Amino acid sequence: MNREFLDLLMAKTGFPEEARASYRAGLAGLESAGQGPQMEKAIEDFYTDRFDMEPLGPKIEAMAKASGVHVYTVWGLFLALAGERAKADYLRKGVPKEVFWDTFCDLRYKVLECKEVQGVWGNFVAFWYPIFYRCDIVKLGRLEFENDVYHGKPYGIDGLRLEPGDPVKSIHIPSSGEPFDAAARLNSYKKAYDFFQPTLGGGPLWCVCDSWLLLPAWQEVLSPGNILDFQRDFDVISHREEEEFADGWRLFGADAQKPAAELPERTSMQRAVKRYLLSGGKTGEGFGILCFDGQRLRTRR
Repeated sequence: MNREFLDLLMAKTGFPEEARASYRAGLAGLESAGQGPQMEKAIEDFYTDRFDMEPLGPKIEAMAKASGVHVYTVWGLFLALAGERAKADYLRKGVPKEVFWDTFCDLRYKVLECKEVQGVWGNFVAFWYPIFYRCDIVKLGRLEFENDVYHGKPYGIDGLRLEPGDPVKSIHIPSSGEPFDAAARLNSYKKAYDFFQPTLGGGPLWCVCDSWLLLPAWQEVLSPGNILDFQRDFDVISHREEEEFADGWRLFGADAQKPAAELPERTSMQRAVKRYLLSGGKTGEGFGILCFDGQRLRTRR
């Protein structure tokens, strides 16, 4: 296990010192329990098995049990250590080094979320990460852009067409704490348009987003601000409601499992969503399409 790379990754991606100490202690715990070879084999198998997470679960759990290191910390260490090979792959594909480090800052966001929600420095959403090791996602400015294919019905705007099977970028909004206003988002779209220009063939940048933030109901629930402005960047063409607020932990953290009446009200968004839930409102996700021509958004209003 490459301790030097682990320290480099945590430094480059801005891990809090307490998280770094926890990971170093976790690595030492794995090593003292003789689990170093098992970790290296798990990383090798991950790449050999084309980034299939399912077979990794029992291996990670076995390492945690043998070492006494929390399973979420072992997951976090696995993802960090596996990043060494991913870094080489990104650079081989021509991705600038600074873009790689910006992209892998996602590990910091998730270690903070894990501490908030689970009380442990680590990672409890490892299923999300194969796209990072396939080099299929980059963070450009505020947003992350994943290589994807459009699966919806034919779509057109201003004479531009998006057909089923066309390549698109799926937008993800990491919990980085960075500004999320219109200027930050526009800067991100421009960075993505320039970054992907070699593959756009002179056409626009087509993006899709499937997120709880795009739920149309928020237009009636939330006060004007960045979330509603973000919705308006897209043509939200469909949505689905859910019986349970699956993304509630993103808003309410460790309190998300509490009954609606006991949810915290520390922010205006928490208060608004809590009122909505108490009134019987349903949460869910919206699916939107965004078209950016390098200067402006081509979005239906």
